[in-house]
Amino acid sequence: MEIKKLLAALLLALTFSPALFCQESDSSAAPDSSSKETVSGSAGSSGQESASDSAPDSDRSRYTISAIEAPDNGLNYYITKDENQEFKFVQKLSWSAVSDIKNYRITIQRKQDDGTWLEVLQKDLFENKIEVSLEAGQYRFHVGVVNLFDQLEKNSDWKFFEVLKATQPKIDAMQTESLILNSKKADGIFTLDGENLTPNTKFTMEQKNSEPPKIIQGTILSVSPDGTSAQVQFNLAEISEGKYEIYAQNPGGLSVISKSITIKNKKDRAWRFLASAGYTFPLTFFDGTFDKYTGNNYYPISGTAKLELISFRTKAGDFGFGAVGNFSMFSNETDKISMSGKYANALACLVWQKYIVPQKLCVDVHVGAGAALLFDVGFKNKVVDSDSPNMQSLALAFGGGLGIQYHVAKHFFIEANVDFVDAKFSDMNLGMLYPSLSVGGMF
Repeated sequence: MEIKKLLAALLLALTFSPALFCQESDSSAAPDSSSKETVSGSAGSSGQESASDSAPDSDRSRYTISAIEAPDNGLNYYITKDENQEFKFVQKLSWSAVSDIKNYRITIQRKQDDGTWLEVLQKDLFENKIEVSLEAGQYRFHVGVVNLFDQLEKNSDWKFFEVLKATQPKIDAMQTESLILNSKKADGIFTLDGENLTPNTKFTMEQKNSEPPKIIQGTILSVSPDGTSAQVQFNLAEISEGKYEIYAQNPGGLSVISKSITIKNKKDRAWRFLASAGYTFPLTFFDGTFDKYTGNNYYPISGTAKLELISFRTKAGDFGFGAVGNFSMFSNETDKISMSGKYANALACLVWQKYIVPQKLCVDVHVGAGAALLFDVGFKNKVVDSDSPNMQSLALAFGGGLGIQYHVAKHFFIEANVDFVDAKFSDMNLGMLYPSLSVGGMF
């Protein structure tokens, strides 16, 4: 009778104390249940989600489960094709191994539209990993330990992940105003027409003929609801001349390459011809003779004109030839005398130009030599009532100037100049300053 009681007590001990025959695992602690994985390759949003766990009380178990372990290749999914040749994700779920157990039991649930969770898989496994192919949606899973007595003793915390649909992007056509970098319309925006373009698609522009290959990240501006068109902007400051390809990669790694495109700077012609005319307000600097008879050192009835042919282009600037001319009328009326006349000068110049802003703002420097002419100069002495015959006088002239050209349109510019001309007449040395404002055209 005593032996029967002893056997019954031993049987009860084996039934209610299975942990006595199990070795405790050294696995790491379970992760925070608020963590979330996106197994399709696109980062999912993290956030606290409640989960009801039907597993036994963890305080009564000595097993510790940690899910998911980091995948060896950095990805916890891969892509394959189904029987209909459609791409699909295969999720690779894994967790820390536990010794001295019978098997693992994985439970996967999918989030419904109303926020509840629906179980889509429960399976017993003898390895600490599983591959499943799930439809697109929000999921969570946990792993339980079944001990040697076939009892579910412990569940891990819930692990959340998202599955996206695997789609192959396609680029059929491309529209952009940015193939010419220094064009006014260039903004780095490319409109791509194709298929399966999404807000999660990664767009890059790659230059193959650079060393190392140059890769520029694109910023998505918009995507059509049906995925057939996307506007992507690339930073023009990162783009140089050369051949490029645009890559589109969807979550999961499916990608496509566009046809090669050539991007370049706008090239000017080997030569360009500029003509301008405007108003000048000349001021005499020396030697005073001219001022004495005209009664002024400024001559408001004046004009200027300039012609330039730019034919040599270098990194230091553009060089060419030109001509600049100035014309003034003068008169002086006093009680004793009256006089009037005209003064003109023209110089043949060497020209140097340098664009400060490409195709927009240009510095113009010109120096040269030519002739100056005083003509139709009439003088009347009112005291003796006599007229002198009209006089003409010709002299050598030297000078130059500095100008700023602002191109308001492709063939139209405005120009501010300051020129100086020194004329060597036989009886005087006439030095005049010519500030001017002109309009011109480039052909």
